[in-house]
Amino acid sequence: MDGQQGARGPAAGSLRMPPVVLKILITVAVGTVTYVISNLIAPSQEDLWQLALAVLTGGAVLIVQYLGDFEQRLGAVETGQRQHRHELTELVDRGFERVGEVTGLFSRLEQSGMNAEDVVRLARSAAQVGYEGPAIVRAVARAEIERLASSMAKLTSGSADWPGENNDLLIDLTQCARDSIDAISSFLDRAFWETEAAKYYLDLQRDAIRHRGVKVRRLFVVTEREEFDESLAAILEQHRDTGVEVGVVALSELPPRIRGGETLDVVIFDGEVYFEITRDVRQLNPSAKVEAREERVARRKARFDSLWDARLEDRPVLGGG
Repeated sequence: MDGQQGARGPAAGSLRMPPVVLKILITVAVGTVTYVISNLIAPSQEDLWQLALAVLTGGAVLIVQYLGDFEQRLGAVETGQRQHRHELTELVDRGFERVGEVTGLFSRLEQSGMNAEDVVRLARSAAQVGYEGPAIVRAVARAEIERLASSMAKLTSGSADWPGENNDLLIDLTQCARDSIDAISSFLDRAFWETEAAKYYLDLQRDAIRHRGVKVRRLFVVTEREEFDESLAAILEQHRDTGVEVGVVALSELPPRIRGGETLDVVIFDGEVYFEITRDVRQLNPSAKVEAREERVARRKARFDSLWDARLEDRPVLGGG
């Protein structure tokens, strides 16, 4: 260790001579050599002439040295400018590429019927929050943008799923429906229709029926006819008041040809996309799915139509009979 600390490299022990001093020494040396040589060649000449020749030669050497330095520096500047121009050109090219990409994206948005102004507003608001907002707000904004981007990427495949019931997505789909809403609700949903969220959901369906002419049908699924009681009848009446066509299907009374099919909580919008809730074997841990693939939507729609045709009469069974 001590030996390593005491060791010094050549660079540490050497002195670096300033360039100006080096040029002066070279100039003096050349002038001196010129003076000596002129004395040897013409010793009889006057010293003034020999001294002038030495000074002139040394000055010329000094000028040559500075010209060499100037050329090197000029070359370095030109190299730097070429590199800077190259970097600037690449930057401008990338900028134009991004501008072209953004222009193309906005053109596709407009052609697809999307509102490009909403995308601009989203980008502008995200930039403002990211620049001015506190750290936790910026984190929330990033999470929301990532969630939105992930949802859009999922939807491009025609099928997307999320953990939980994702009622916000169900509400968005209801507000966007233009033709029909066909829904199958299991017996697990009875408690839901007593909540404020259910009232808001029904209000949205009322608006869809009255203002957009959407036809809304909902089937409630029970296992036995006896489960068609007064509480379920009250829910049906609540839906009728909203303008929703309702029905009840008893699984035990289904015809054999449709008894074995799937009966899941599903909402079909405009016959083009469906929103489905699935649960595990304990009827817990719900997950939401949006499916737009034509063959799968058609299968769910055919299943709904079959169950709708097999619905019970809309009256409760009281007293167990």
